[in-house]
Amino acid sequence: MIWAIILIVFLSCNSRDIQQTDIQGVEDFNNNEIENPYIVITRENVPLVKASSRFLVKDENTDAILKGLVKADFFDDNGIQISQLTSDSAHIDQRTNNLYAYGNVKVVSDDSVKLFSKSILWDNHYKLITSNDSVMFTSADNDTMYGVGFESDMDLTKWKIKKPRGVSGKTKF
Repeated sequence: MIWAIILIVFLSCNSRDIQQTDIQGVEDFNNNEIENPYIVITRENVPLVKASSRFLVKDENTDAILKGLVKADFFDDNGIQISQLTSDSAHIDQRTNNLYAYGNVKVVSDDSVKLFSKSILWDNHYKLITSNDSVMFTSADNDTMYGVGFESDMDLTKWKIKKPRGVSGKTKF
């Protein structure tokens, strides 16, 4: 009789419901989370983009997500740095190597031309910087233009604002 009571007490201590609901499964965690990553996107062994951030999160078959203090340097076909991007976050499409930056995005060329927006896309294939959001663009002459939508080459020399707004204070002679 005493053995039966001990057996009942022993078996009642093990509850599958508590174990299965309170403990996260391995599938609930990120596969890879890296601190201070450094990513280089190249074409024919020439760097096009060198990017870094505080964290990188990458799961199997998903894009690389850069979080915190994202910095990306853009290079021309000769490997010479031509502009720099900073943002809060970004992700890199694993299929196209396009870089999507969002949150306080700023692109500055080596000629001090500046682009500010909430988000931009760097298109790896066409080597273009585009945005569908509101933008503020400051030229090397410190002229500031505003608008919605933007397209430019990587060094911000050939650019257009799709829906410009505001007034220019320049006088033509």
